[in-house]
Amino acid sequence: MRKAASLLLLLPLSGALAPAQPLTLSWSWEVRGAGPCAGGSTVFQCQVAEGAPAEVVLTVTVSPTRAVSLTPVAVPAGWPLGPAVSGMGKAQAQYAFTPPAGTAGREVEIVWRAWAEGAPPVDLRLSLAITRPAPCPAVAEPRRPEERRLLWSSRPVAWSDFWAPLPPDRDPAEGAAIATGIEYRLTAGVERVGGIWQARVVSLETSAFMDRDRSWALPEARTPSALLHEQRHFDLTELYRRLLEKALRGLAAAGPTADAALGNLLAQAEQAFREVSARHSAAQSRYDRETAHGRDAARQAEWDARISAWLREENPALP
Repeated sequence: MRKAASLLLLLPLSGALAPAQPLTLSWSWEVRGAGPCAGGSTVFQCQVAEGAPAEVVLTVTVSPTRAVSLTPVAVPAGWPLGPAVSGMGKAQAQYAFTPPAGTAGREVEIVWRAWAEGAPPVDLRLSLAITRPAPCPAVAEPRRPEERRLLWSSRPVAWSDFWAPLPPDRDPAEGAAIATGIEYRLTAGVERVGGIWQARVVSLETSAFMDRDRSWALPEARTPSALLHEQRHFDLTELYRRLLEKALRGLAAAGPTADAALGNLLAQAEQAFREVSARHSAAQSRYDRETAHGRDAARQAEWDARISAWLREENPALP
């Protein structure tokens, strides 16, 4: 649901027997079922998907209280015209619509005229950018908690893995974002050798995963080239998982007590994890920066080749 409010101050009214009274006309928008919206002056702009039901609620108030009306004056060709509404001090128009098939890529307007006694009319415009409908997720509902994480494998990511709604604070330069992470679990063994205790890694599990609940994509950004860009983000995560596993597998530590030896080993593991995570984050940022989030086709091709080669190498020289 998208909301916005605007305010217009009109000139004071005056009469021969009464002091001037400022007349204030204000309005607010509420668009249900819409994507990103932005408001400014008398125009409110939203994205809606083709075939997706939506509803706009436009509320106009006037102060001091007097009769106020909202009259529809324009809708897209073939769409029904809504009713006119009026009231004392407040008028509210509701209009439900579903962009029909074949309208994706178009921009249309719905226009109401607001007016109050003693004030000039104001045209309020809802500008709609109609996008392609988002594909239905391949994952069946209800989603189990264990399905939220997709482990890296030879199976490439699909747009149906991007479950999250669009974040309100998203970077305007991004059309999609994949959330990935690395984690590890280890079991340590401790034994006494001479006068000291020694700890070593007995078993180790590492994983590179995609968090589907935090991965999102704009409907119009779901292209094959954009999906490949997001796949390479995931591939980079897998490369740093392999680097972490190598750093952890041979760890050993000593101490005057069993607890001290174990604590030293776990501290080394956590330090290795922090160092690899920092390198991983820097590599992801560099990848986005150099490819302009995948929009620079030439640099994207360079990174595609580079990451593919790293995945094949035993000891790649990662940044």
